[in-house]
Amino acid sequence: MKKFLLAVVLLLLGAAAGIHYLHLDAIWWHSWRMHQAPPHVDSLELDHYRADIQAQPIQGLDDDVSALTFNPETGTLFAVLNGEPLLVELSTDGQLLRKVRINGVVDMEGLTHVVDDRFVIAEERTQRLIEIEVPSGAEQIDVAGAPSLVIGLDLNGNKGFEGLSWDARQRRLLVVKERDPLRVLAVTGFVGAEPGAVISVHITELKPPGSPRLFMRDLSSLSLHDETGHLLLLSDQSNMVVEYDEEGHPRSLLGLWRGMAGLQQTVPQAEGLAIDRQRRLYMVSEPNLFYRFVPGQ
Repeated sequence: MKKFLLAVVLLLLGAAAGIHYLHLDAIWWHSWRMHQAPPHVDSLELDHYRADIQAQPIQGLDDDVSALTFNPETGTLFAVLNGEPLLVELSTDGQLLRKVRINGVVDMEGLTHVVDDRFVIAEERTQRLIEIEVPSGAEQIDVAGAPSLVIGLDLNGNKGFEGLSWDARQRRLLVVKERDPLRVLAVTGFVGAEPGAVISVHITELKPPGSPRLFMRDLSSLSLHDETGHLLLLSDQSNMVVEYDEEGHPRSLLGLWRGMAGLQQTVPQAEGLAIDRQRRLYMVSEPNLFYRFVPGQ
């Protein structure tokens, strides 16, 4: 019976995706869902999302756009470039609004909005987290003297910190490490610490590297949906976004290959992910492509 169900899954995936090869990550996902996953509760139902903007070049940017975060206070998106040290502001339809040069950083890969003008950025190779203020009129910022924290976990070059997301309810910073091994960390005590005060930083691992529920090949970004508390993890190599509930159960999956979610072509190198209060999902892909996915009706 299990072999029959798996065969049905393979046929359905091949027909839906319209592709000529099998995505083993997705097959694993569907097999897991059929036999183990508990019923959906408050799921975002990513499998019903559709792309209404896809592979749109961000005019005015030539370098690699690497991270993405939504600022509900301005109603705009912010991203970083991992080549030229720039933080950029984008409209929700992918138009470039402004550029801010960040002096004193190397290889920015992660970014999240915290509150007001406060953001946290991450350097991939050094695993340094930096808390910065980005005033509305700023054209450049120097991070010298800004609060920073170096974690230095499994240092292995270009496979370090790839994404950040701020959890306002639990006041913790969520961090993903790309791979070797994959890690999802929660950091408390760093963001918002009073200047000159004794800092008590705690780092916990939300998903250990060997977790059977963390079946993606790499982690490129993440975004926390505040309303449900569900965590969205993005994998470039597996071409998918997976929704996890607060208990760590996978709830839904958005495939990023051709034929899924209305995509005309597979997303080439997804690097940044964000979600807004209307549950619209935003994504950037290197070097400078913009995507927007909207919930199904």
